[in-house]
Amino acid sequence: MKIRAFGLCAALSLASFATFADYSSAQKDLQNEDYTAAFSEFKKLAEQGHPQAMFELAKLYEQGKGTDADIYSAFSWYMLALDYGNEDAKDRYRDIRREVPSRKDGKDHYKALSYKFGYDKHQSTMAPIEDKSGHDARYITVKQRVNPTYNDDAGIQSAWATVSFDVNQQGKVINERVIASFPKGVIDDAALEAIAQWQYNVPNDYSGEPQAVFDLTHTFELQSNKSNYRREYKSQLAEYSQKLKALADKGNNYAQARYAMMLEADLVENSKDHYLDWYYRAAINGNYDAQLWLVRCFEYGTACKADKKKAYNWLEVASQSGNERAQYQLANKLLDYETVHYDLDKAAKILKKATHQQYLPAMIAYAKLLAFAEKESIRDYEEAVKYAELARAEAPDNPVLLSVLGVAYSELGRMQQGEKYLRQAYDEAKRRNWPTQNYLELMEGRASMMANGTSLIY
Repeated sequence: MKIRAFGLCAALSLASFATFADYSSAQKDLQNEDYTAAFSEFKKLAEQGHPQAMFELAKLYEQGKGTDADIYSAFSWYMLALDYGNEDAKDRYRDIRREVPSRKDGKDHYKALSYKFGYDKHQSTMAPIEDKSGHDARYITVKQRVNPTYNDDAGIQSAWATVSFDVNQQGKVINERVIASFPKGVIDDAALEAIAQWQYNVPNDYSGEPQAVFDLTHTFELQSNKSNYRREYKSQLAEYSQKLKALADKGNNYAQARYAMMLEADLVENSKDHYLDWYYRAAINGNYDAQLWLVRCFEYGTACKADKKKAYNWLEVASQSGNERAQYQLANKLLDYETVHYDLDKAAKILKKATHQQYLPAMIAYAKLLAFAEKESIRDYEEAVKYAELARAEAPDNPVLLSVLGVAYSELGRMQQGEKYLRQAYDEAKRRNWPTQNYLELMEGRASMMANGTSLIY
């Protein structure tokens, strides 16, 4: 069956919806005269390095819309926008500097703001530098690939589908979902069925346990064996990418991130754009997916110069915006005692926030922290049991959760129940081919605890 109607409007329907507050949504607030919301959104984007948001924020300060009028803040943000290359700020800066009561106070205000959000500071702490060396210190590798099997309807067409997925501690793909495809729905099911069968070699975390990996993507592409279908697809795809880019140019961060993804997968022909630039634009425009993409880029040097500090900075930005995936990843950094970021208290607070969003990896990590934390102010066995049981509703046999229950119940005086869970944790870790030394030591520690009345936490 030939499917000629690609449905450009349907394909772009998600791209036209800003999932997160971005420049386009702030502009709509401005047009609707909701100045308080516009001020809040422009301020957040300006502080992340968005030049046009800086210009709009300066105007709101100048006009006293959404905030108290502040000539010095307006003067400073116009100057910052100019530093970032915003052409609109030139004329406004020339005009407003005549209105500043004190040039010295104006310059002092600008210097203080520039120290936090200035161009040089942003370049040194947030901005990516393209690296064409090809360096990629892979943290995860594919052990088994399976190609999609297309049905007859799909087999006569050309199409692509990008799948996002996580990999659990056993190297199995989970939470697979199509995040973009064209024509929509043609090979989506085949792509999902294929990626679900992939197997990965996963790394171990700082404590020696296998580490789940999140937010991976892969693009599957099908080329029709009929030349007229390929020509039609090529024409329609060009139109789709042009409309997506038009949305991206207007400041829609979802469209910016999706356009970057298409560039990365070589799905846009004859474009001089680079996907790194568009991921960066989407990131400073508030897109979580792009921010986490930059984190991985800086962490592993996949497309930009590796920079651990910049990776951490972007992780903080995404976490502060309330994204539970970023919060979980940031907490993992804070729990690694071999890094300069080690901070148990901060990790506990962040994990609790992500846990309350019912994000399973965070729930597991938070329950573990409550049971095993070295600091008594964090350790809480009753809370550890509560969160471990909540997480087990989705992961009943997870060895970490079983060990949490084993330790917590033992410390609460329920020895037989604790022993049962510790044995289950060891058996399940062994079945999954996880390192079992930690679980064996917990069981041995439980025996020692019964002998001399000491604690399992040491």
